Amino acid sequence: MRRFIQKLLALGVVVTLATSASAFSLMGPFATWQTAAIGYNPTGIDVGGPMNLGEDYRVTVPVLNYGFDPTFLNFFGSNGVVAIEAAMAILNAVPAASAMSTSLAEFPQQAIGPANATAASLQVRDLKSAAMSTVLGQLGLASPERWTYTLRDRAIIVNTTNYTVIQRNFDPVNWRPTNVVNGVLYTYNVTEPLLPGNYADALETRVSGNINNVSVSSVDDGGGLLFGQFFTSLTRDDYGALRYLLRFNNVHTETLPANITLVDTSSPYAPFLGTNITNLAGTNIPVATARRPGIQRVQFNPIPLDSLLGVTIRAITNQYVDTYYDPSNAVSSLIQTNQTVQRVITIPDILFTAADLPFTALPSGDTLTRPTSTRWVNNAALPGNTAFVGTGITSGPGVIPAAVSNATAIVITFNTLGPSRLNFSSAGARFLDERSATLNGVWGYFDATTIYSVFPDGLTIQDLERQLLGR
Repeated sequence: MRRFIQKLLALGVVVTLATSASAFSLMGPFATWQTAAIGYNPTGIDVGGPMNLGEDYRVTVPVLNYGFDPTFLNFFGSNGVVAIEAAMAILNAVPAASAMSTSLAEFPQQAIGPANATAASLQVRDLKSAAMSTVLGQLGLASPERWTYTLRDRAIIVNTTNYTVIQRNFDPVNWRPTNVVNGVLYTYNVTEPLLPGNYADALETRVSGNINNVSVSSVDDGGGLLFGQFFTSLTRDDYGALRYLLRFNNVHTETLPANITLVDTSSPYAPFLGTNITNLAGTNIPVATARRPGIQRVQFNPIPLDSLLGVTIRAITNQYVDTYYDPSNAVSSLIQTNQTVQRVITIPDILFTAADLPFTALPSGDTLTRPTSTRWVNNAALPGNTAFVGTGITSGPGVIPAAVSNATAIVITFNTLGPSRLNFSSAGARFLDERSATLNGVWGYFDATTIYSVFPDGLTIQDLERQLLGR
């Protein structure tokens, strides 16, 4: 929603509410041609840019662990943990890619539940839904509605400005570029200049379809939910994106994370001996770089942290069977091979935190921060990864690394600003008094009929009414 509102503000339009939508688009580090001048990361807060088929980035371990640091627990309390756990329960209910039907007809095109009128009037945004969308972005999903149409380049030739428009939105069943997202039809109009920075972009416009058919992945990638809205599940196109990324037949050359070691399966009593130490199986160093299929699904498990120090109480060992195609010779490289490996977890892969965030985005300020895709690894140069997209270095495929240190963890920080008002001025428009201010909301957890919690933990609906409405 930020992206659309910024564009409307650039045209001098006063905006208080906006809609958003999404579909099957793939996220990756920005390609060299994806510049701010043609609509890529114009505000500096995007995770990455839209990738083409075959340039996808994905998680390569089947279990990601998550935890909460003291800042999150102090602000959101146990009720905030409940909201995040509800988000993770929905993500954990995603079936394996091979278990989804060809048509994906079992999944809904609309995942937005009936709005909570009280939460809407009190400017409450749903913590659970924000967590769901943010995690999807960190799994390599982008907003297909935002990238239904996008600029490839802009060139001035003989005093004429020329724009090349491409599509980075793919049908989840046949993988063809499409302008239909969760049953909603879109068109575009190239617009320039847009703020900030007077950039150009192909702006999507809904032609027909249900305005509430918004995929969950859109919220983290330039989209947004209205106050009082929430997701009850993923949408058909979210499931389709995950299936594309994680399906078994999506084979890429990949390297295992550095903290994965081989498990000796010859004896149930064989000890874990650590990296680079010979064990009964001969060595505990696994085959690291090889052609690998998708892992089918990702499971999210909580990891216990000390609530005061924010450190892991005890290490967790995740064991799984790694399937690969043996790279040692031409014959065995066509045969599936398995090795049992393990990953010892001492820090969360995903860490939920809270902080007073600076104002860096229009119109409602930042609601959260999360890592960008700069740490994702482009494996296009590895042998075998050019077969699909042709020779030469491309923008992918690549991997989204699991945490091996605090520096590589996915840290999601929710804003603790609380109730506030936004005033702004631009060319020809000044909105600087209390009457013209836009109310910025607070975090909450609710369904269609009940507000279970508003945050900070302990804040009541009556407190919120007094702060926002003066009642």
